[in-house]
Amino acid sequence: MNLLNGSDHMPPVVIDARPIRQLVRARDVAKKLGVSVSWVVQHASGKRMPYLPHIKMGSGRSPLRFDPVDVERFIDDCRCIAGQRARR
Repeated sequence: MNLLNGSDHMPPVVIDARPIRQLVRARDVAKKLGVSVSWVVQHASGKRMPYLPHIKMGSGRSPLRFDPVDVERFIDDCRCIAGQRARR
């Protein structure tokens, strides 16, 4: 018997049904973009623009991981920026 509401029934459990996204490494992003790993790291760190979203796996010099959805969005954003420059 549930002491909180006087019922024998357990409350429903909500399970997050979203699939776990596979994160990729900086070298995978570099290969996709046709750039060096250092280019990817510089853009992910914010030292160079545009900013490349990333996930840092811990503190210090821990590895960076990238969500493929963010990488695709980054590519789309770069296309928009290039298009705006071309129209000037």
